[in-house]
Formats: sequence, C-alpha cells, structure tokens
Amino acid sequence: MTRGSSEHAPVRAYDVLYLEDAMACLGCFFEYAINDYGAEGREVAALFAASSLARQFETGAPWVVSGRSGIELFWDMSLELGYDDGRAAPEPAVRTGRTPEYWAGWVAAYIQWRFALTFTQLFDVLPFDVLVGLYHPWHEASEERMARLFAERMADRRVPTNLARLRCACGYTQRELAELSSVSLRSIQMYEQRNKDINRAQAASMERLARVLRCRVEDLLEPVVAVA
Repeated sequence: MTRGSSEHAPVRAYDVLYLEDAMACLGCFFEYAINDYGAEGREVAALFAASSLARQFETGAPWVVSGRSGIELFWDMSLELGYDDGRAAPEPAVRTGRTPEYWAGWVAAYIQWRFALTFTQLFDVLPFDVLVGLYHPWHEASEERMARLFAERMADRRVPTNLARLRCACGYTQRELAELSSVSLRSIQMYEQRNKDINRAQAASMERLARVLRCRVEDLLEPVVAVA
C-alpha cells in the first residue's frame, strides 16, 4: 500500500516516518480483535476510540504508534477497559493475505493522522463496519484517495440531509416524526446522521415518511457522489 501527499495539511501528531508502523499496528489490532478474539467490529472500534490508548495514539506517543504490536495494543485496551472475559488469549491465525479488517484499521490510522482527528470523530463520520464494507473495491486505491472519500463524507455531514431539511420545514422534532410515521426514532436519527443509507430504506418506511412530510419519496433520497 502506498501513501499519498497533500498540501495545506493540518499539524500532525507524529512524523510521517512513524506512519507505516502506526497503520500496521492498528490494522493488526482490528484483525486480531475481530478475526481471532471474536469481537464485534463496531463495538471494539468504539471501545478503542474511548480508551486512553486512543488518546496516546492520536497525540503520537511513540510507545503506542511505533512501539507496540496490534495484539499488544488490543490486550492493553482490554485491561484498561475490563473487556477481557477471562478466557485464554487466542493465538493469531496464520494468514496468507491481509483481511478487510486489517485494511480498515490500516486506513483508519492513515485518516486519523492525515486530518489530525480523534478516532471518535473519525468513526462518527465513517463507522468501522462501513469502512470494512468499502474494502471492495477501495483496497486497491491509495490511502490518499480514501482520505478524499472521507473528506467528502465529512463535508456532507455539515449539510442537512433532505429528511432533516423537510422535517424542520414541517416543524417536527425527530421524535414527533417517528410517532407520526411509525418509523423508529433511531432509524430517523441514523438517516439524518448519514450512518444509515436512506436510499436503501424499505419502501413502506419511505412512503410513511413522505406522507407525513407531504413530499414525494424521491424528495427524501440523497444524491450519490462518485469519487474519481
């Protein structure tokens, strides 16, 4: 995997010389946590983002970004947060290639360094399981192309979704819309936060939302942005 470069970059926590070590560490962390230990991807990403280890990773502590293996980082986090369930540590499987989970961790470390974000901010824009789902075909792209995709999603979040805009125009809160449409409050929140793709929502749910908001179903859909 190759790294790109960009002008006008934010001040980063550590030198580019340590970046590949950091990316390999986080890639191994997620690969081991999910594929060997059996953790759920989104859960372990949220736990890591909330840990003091993530703060040290974000600020470029050398012992974290370059001095630990991903497996050691996972057990450090487990000890800190009480995530260890007491069973014996599984041995990492022998793999001939990198997994989607490794790639997602690798890319997450690059994006965090590239934009000087916290991991909480990163996974809020691009949840870990969504990132894993981008493995095909994005694993063949450079990290900088992934960074551009992330930047577009981050910019999109600053623009209200069509659902949020139409809801506000009608004067409804999210809870009121949920009650009137019989679409769950959580679904409405996730659609408006772009953590769930409204373009793939069930037709019946879309029709109920459109009826309450006095609009066409098509008015609720979000534009699809292609990245070259």
